[in-house]
Amino acid sequence: MIRIIIADDHVMFRQGLLNMLKGADDIEIVADCGDGQEALKLIRRHTPDVAVLDVSMPKLDGISVARQVAWELPQTRVVILTMHDDPEVLERAEAAKVYGFVSKDDAFEELLDTIRVVRCMKAAKPIPNASSRRTLLTEREFQVLRLIASGCTNRVIAADLEISIKTVESHRTNLMNKLDIHSTAELVRHAVKSGII
Repeated sequence: MIRIIIADDHVMFRQGLLNMLKGADDIEIVADCGDGQEALKLIRRHTPDVAVLDVSMPKLDGISVARQVAWELPQTRVVILTMHDDPEVLERAEAAKVYGFVSKDDAFEELLDTIRVVRCMKAAKPIPNASSRRTLLTEREFQVLRLIASGCTNRVIAADLEISIKTVESHRTNLMNKLDIHSTAELVRHAVKSGII
């Protein structure tokens, strides 16, 4: 089981994440809260595997919490939720040894995959600066990239992964933005060069 804590001051958004994650067989939510100070207390108390933190919270922001967690409890991996790919935020997140970075626009779709990926990481991977629009690829994005590189169409990928074509298109767009790639051919070359296929 992956033990997690969620901290976000938007109650309805946090409740939505809680409801989504409660449906996962491998996730145990040990606590949730709405501000950074309380998040840090709960992380110290429960030592979760993953802490999902909103970047902007009352009393203490998510990245400040992440920095303290990295110092005190390096076994807890922090995933940051944010509304925008702000260069300053990404730089602060990298310095704070954040493991994952998820846009709130994609949170319901991407967060579960990201939690599972960062749980298996041995060390935090630096988050490149926002000028390249790169962030950590989720497990599902790796799956989509692998299928794209294998020559599958969006329709075939959707059927194989049991998701909608629109969702596949969204993953394709996210991949291109994160990897600063502008064509399918470039995606294939990246996959080959990276050993994904």
